[in-house]
Amino acid sequence: MQKVITHFFFLVLAVLLTGCSMKAQETQDGKAGWLWKVSGNGLAEKSYLFGTFHGDGISFTDEEIYGNIPGLAGALDEAQAVFFETDMGSKEISDDKKEIAQLLSKIYKPGPEYMTPEGVFYKPLFDSVAHFNEVNKFMTNKMKDVEYRKKTPGYWCMRLVLYRFSQVRMCRTMDGALYEEATKRGKDIDGLETHAFGMRQLMPMFTDTESIDTLSMKEQAKILYTLAHSFDNDSVFQNPKLHTVYLENDTSKLQRYFEEASQEMNIRLEAMGSKGDDAKKGMEEMMDYQGEHLLRERNEAWIPVIKENIASRPCLIAVGCRHLLTEDGLIAMLRREGYKVGPVS
Repeated sequence: MQKVITHFFFLVLAVLLTGCSMKAQETQDGKAGWLWKVSGNGLAEKSYLFGTFHGDGISFTDEEIYGNIPGLAGALDEAQAVFFETDMGSKEISDDKKEIAQLLSKIYKPGPEYMTPEGVFYKPLFDSVAHFNEVNKFMTNKMKDVEYRKKTPGYWCMRLVLYRFSQVRMCRTMDGALYEEATKRGKDIDGLETHAFGMRQLMPMFTDTESIDTLSMKEQAKILYTLAHSFDNDSVFQNPKLHTVYLENDTSKLQRYFEEASQEMNIRLEAMGSKGDDAKKGMEEMMDYQGEHLLRERNEAWIPVIKENIASRPCLIAVGCRHLLTEDGLIAMLRREGYKVGPVS
């Protein structure tokens, strides 16, 4: 049972202790930033890769973006088309609707296994009346569900992790700001993948409930209280230090940031004894999943799309910065295809 618990337990720890589960990235290009030039291999005109940041809870300003990322304004000028992970300008995604609805149904239309059993009441599940009152207030005010007690605490644990994921993006992200500017300049805008494909890769992070399902209702309620207690403060969705480090436009500095965050987490986990050991295993499993399904598999699917488009016109490819680096990143993959890819200083 303990092995099964680790997956969800790590999610809770990653959210509450560090605010992020990003693994440190590496590059062999010395001091490099988030903008990279792609040339060679028969290209008539150069294109660009740009590592964005999807959301740290703090809105990016134009002054921050173009003042701290040298060459980005020029790259946007040169590009005829701007590609994001998905087409940010697409309002009609009818082709994806059926699959997206199926992916979301487990979360927003849970089955009978997530209904609170008859005769089980919420208040006795919590360690104290104060804990119950805090959860009750959070669920009715923040989650806007006055009938939340009809669903198990385990179901709401799953929903709250997704809630946190969405809240850090409730700001003007780097991607959103770049999309606004590309639209103003009349650029063609497209996506490297469909909405459904991206969601299919991401949703197991929020719908794999094997770990939480094995816990007793009281154990589920304890985790639910921990999440609600943390998320009741809106500042938990903001990470000013990460925002600042990203704007340093130095991949090595961001790597050091996450190395330090990882060391901090390890110290806290070591203090937890055996539970900390289990959480470390869960963290490794989560990192393996992210590296394989959220990064490598998606990067491999994007490469043919990128090659086809940069062959016909200059493009700016704007994706999350994690997708650029390491041997499974877009930079290495394009180099293996014969392209010259170097940082824009």
